[in-house]
Amino acid sequence: MRSSNPVFRTLERSEAYEGSDVATYRGIVGKTGLLLALAAFSGYIGMTYFQDMVMTLLFPAIILAFISVIISTRSQRLAMPFAIIYALSEGIFLGLITVLINSYIPGVALTALIGTASIFTVMLFLYSSRTIRVTNRFRRIMYSILLGFVVFFIFFGILSLFTTIYIDTSIALVFSAIFIVFGALMLTLDFDRAEMIVSSGAEKTYEWTVAVGLMVTIVWIYVELLRFLMIIYSRRN
Repeated sequence: MRSSNPVFRTLERSEAYEGSDVATYRGIVGKTGLLLALAAFSGYIGMTYFQDMVMTLLFPAIILAFISVIISTRSQRLAMPFAIIYALSEGIFLGLITVLINSYIPGVALTALIGTASIFTVMLFLYSSRTIRVTNRFRRIMYSILLGFVVFFIFFGILSLFTTIYIDTSIALVFSAIFIVFGALMLTLDFDRAEMIVSSGAEKTYEWTVAVGLMVTIVWIYVELLRFLMIIYSRRN
């Protein structure tokens, strides 16, 4: 019953699944919507007022977002403030890379945003209608693929330290498409995890952790869509 999302795996190790004020679907949806709105707001601020500081702010935003995810999933007492910090810092990061890419490919951000929302809606429908069923076999397949990705990225990272690697755009396009599909399938595992948390009577503070977990996956899909669209543009030019 494990999730491929590292945020939700933290919940599986917790024993604090009892409380009078329990998590609900409405609470999860509300908190996820709030975090997305905060990310959109900070992203707008980044794109509007900090365009000249893209490279200066990009790395600190990534580090702050990474630290906030860890703290919000490790400490339920600090889950709410650090979930908000994560959304704001992630929004700045996304806003900066969006304005950077959009300056070369006008309209790509809107296309990626629509694509992300469409993927989320379709996967939620497929999961809620039980068209896609999250079974133990499905989880094992996803974990195997995830392990393969980890090994690939580690090997690729080490190899790039010693030599310059050139990848054909066709191969890069295929890999990017695979990552998008994998992110979409991760959503079904995360929906399953959220359903288990609500049905098991988890404390209401876990709604923030679930919301952060969903945001992590949504951001993954959005970034991969941006990459996919950039590759298509480079092939045309």
